Amino acid sequence: MKSDILKTSELAQKAELNKETIRFYEKKGLLLEPERTGGGYRQYTQSDLERLLFIKNAKELGFSLSEIKELLAVADGEIYKCCDVRKIAESKIEYITDQIKKLTKLKKTLSKLVTECQTATTIKNCPIIESLSKGV
Repeated sequence: MKSDILKTSELAQKAELNKETIRFYEKKGLLLEPERTGGGYRQYTQSDLERLLFIKNAKELGFSLSEIKELLAVADGEIYKCCDVRKIAESKIEYITDQIKKLTKLKKTLSKLVTECQTATTIKNCPIIESLSKGV
């Protein structure tokens, strides 16, 4: 067996992912199903590792699987314009900005309830419990 051929466990170790994640990415079409040995073992290459690291890094930046599929299409040469990549990234920035606004509002509401809770003397007049019962 060549030294540049990796078994699933070796690929998983190098990418710092578990084997199930690799198979999941194969099922989703993000990673091509590799060739197999006569015994049925998957054989991965360095380019498979690089693609897996691309997927992992994109996930860490918050890209969804469908967005990663688009980015991979760019990396694979199916899309040739940098502006297409920029549009994907700009869309992700808008999503993140929206999430930050929602989380900021949530934090403000929860902080207010925690502050109000400091003056509550019994569980019956606990602002947090009341809020959860009636809706924030």
